[in-house]
Amino acid sequence: MLITREMDYALRILRALHQGGQLSAAAVAQREHMPKAITLKLLNRLLSVGIVESRRGVNGGYFLKRSCEELKIFDLLQALGDPPLVNRCQREGYSCENYPKGGCGVCRELCRIQDILNQELQRTPLSDIFQ
Repeated sequence: MLITREMDYALRILRALHQGGQLSAAAVAQREHMPKAITLKLLNRLLSVGIVESRRGVNGGYFLKRSCEELKIFDLLQALGDPPLVNRCQREGYSCENYPKGGCGVCRELCRIQDILNQELQRTPLSDIFQ
């Protein structure tokens, strides 16, 4: 599994909004030491998947639509793209070229690890890691 830079930035955006309340994109970028263009792009993605909302105008900005007490890392990963996978053999519909009828010990072990990873990513609310 790879936490991309985009995912890291998304987590940092949510941290800024969790701690700072309603903030402009520029304020989030400054607070989290991120490029403003990327911050705005990710805020728009988070807006489109219903994690944040925005208000326009002088007193506008972005704010959390879903609380970080309810959101888990897994939820964010799911909302922004494919679920985090240890290996390609965890993809739905994957057929192992070495063991097309199943029985691959490598895939079996990676699936076990994937299950543990998913449980851990679903366990802790974001609010616990944003302290």
